[in-house]
Amino acid sequence: MSMRVSWARWCWIVIFTTCTARTASDWLDCAHVSTCRCKWSSGKKTATCASGDLRRPPTLSSDIQVLDLHDNPLRNLPQEVFSNIGLLNLQRLNLRATKLRSIHADAFLELRILVEVDLADNDLALLPRDIFRGNERLRLVVLSNNPLTTLVADQFPTLPHLRMLLLDGCRLRTIHTNALRNLKSLETIDLRRNQLTFLRLITFSLPALKTMSLSGNPWRCDCRLREFKDWFLESKLGTEELVCVEPSTQSGNKWRNVPSEVMTCPPEVKSSTLVVRAEVGVAATFGCWVHGIPKPKVTWLFDGVDLHNSSVDCDMEEIDTIVEDDNIEERVPGSVRWVNITLYNVTSSAAGEWTCLAKSVAGEARAVISLVLPRLQTATARTAPGIPQLLGVVFGALGALAALGFIAAVACWHLRKRTVPPSRSFMDQEKRLIDASVVVSCDRSIADMASPCDFELTERLSDEPPRSCAFEPVHITIEGTPGAFPPPPAEFAVPVPYGNIFISVQVAGRGEHGKYPDLIGGGATLPRRTRTCCGAPAYDNMGPRVTATGSSTWSLPGASGENEPSETPVLTLPPPPPEFVSL
Repeated sequence: MSMRVSWARWCWIVIFTTCTARTASDWLDCAHVSTCRCKWSSGKKTATCASGDLRRPPTLSSDIQVLDLHDNPLRNLPQEVFSNIGLLNLQRLNLRATKLRSIHADAFLELRILVEVDLADNDLALLPRDIFRGNERLRLVVLSNNPLTTLVADQFPTLPHLRMLLLDGCRLRTIHTNALRNLKSLETIDLRRNQLTFLRLITFSLPALKTMSLSGNPWRCDCRLREFKDWFLESKLGTEELVCVEPSTQSGNKWRNVPSEVMTCPPEVKSSTLVVRAEVGVAATFGCWVHGIPKPKVTWLFDGVDLHNSSVDCDMEEIDTIVEDDNIEERVPGSVRWVNITLYNVTSSAAGEWTCLAKSVAGEARAVISLVLPRLQTATARTAPGIPQLLGVVFGALGALAALGFIAAVACWHLRKRTVPPSRSFMDQEKRLIDASVVVSCDRSIADMASPCDFELTERLSDEPPRSCAFEPVHITIEGTPGAFPPPPAEFAVPVPYGNIFISVQVAGRGEHGKYPDLIGGGATLPRRTRTCCGAPAYDNMGPRVTATGSSTWSLPGASGENEPSETPVLTLPPPPPEFVSL
């Protein structure tokens, strides 16, 4: 019976040992990831996946304690990337040179036993706030050689066990005064080879701090660095020799050789406004922002003259206020103040340029404020015009109307005054008119005689009633010697207002037919001009004309034969009289 019990125990021991050994060897199986090797290293289950082509952390056994992924092109770490693949037992994580550009704020969430993380040699320009939230056991954080430029307030969460923070080789320019306040156990911080010009003492007031490395920064040895420099040299936190780069008067000097008294800041002055618009009798307030160490003395000038010696005639009050919370990291606390001036009863003498002048041993600065008053506008009283003014206006208007009337009359006279064009010689064809007369047909008044009347050659018809004019006809007879035909006058004109003139030429003839001009052969019709001042003629321009041959034609241009009368009347002309008309 006892033999059976002992054999049963041995069987259970063998089975348990076999199962345990198989389970323990599973974490060593990394064959599914070609670039990873799993092994024991320094008593830790380590998976080395370095120098591969991994784009994200591989899925491995949850027993892995150390994961080395350096020199892989990961580029970014998403949210809870490690806890999602079951790597909850990680204690050390090497992500050096993995080309990381961004990390989610919860990338390391749930890695509660993480002790060390190395993020050096990446492209992290911004570090998320609270990136290590939930990693309370962290002891070492390496962020070296990343293009970080600033550490914001509460950059790191509460990490009670963090001992070392390496930030060397970054591009840090500013560190907020509250960036490290949650790292109460921090002992070593490395800030070498950054772009820091000054540091604030309050930033590094950490109870456990033992070592600081600060070399390789362009330190500016002025008032902003003075307090930290004195504290650092006394604390013995570093053994490096730190050298000033600026200002030029201290360039190359070691911190230990620069007296605190010469580490000053020249005054800075900024005006609250450039232009102040005030009103006479009303209070006006303006001021300037002043910074400088040692404390600069502020003086107000009016138009370039000290206010106490100026001609400003008004009550004023000057108030100097220190700005406790300036919210500017580059200023020394307590070194910033506002200097305001109040004018209680502004007068016209206060208008001009007010200058805020700040002076100290480190230099001087000024800001100009212009006080402007509104322009005074005077109203001119208007009175009713007197009688002389009214008379002047009336006579002036009458004179203007008279001048306009005179100009209009002269213009009308010139327009209505016309002259008959000079006479001209007629062609032979025009002279061959039978018993023609130059007759003026006019039914106008004396006032219309200012312009010449139109002349018309008309046929003498016995049945046509004579047309009366305003004046009796005037006959001019030219006589000559028998047998000779005197030439007609070179020119004749119709004088105004004598507009009814009949001109004839009488010659004592011998009855010889050949002595008379041949006025019968051929024919001619003179076109008539349109009348405007005389009465309508016997025929208008569209009526018939009688030629020397006795024929009658229509003067309508382009008239067809069907519009003409079917039978043209033929006039029997008497023999030519002993006189003829010379035109």
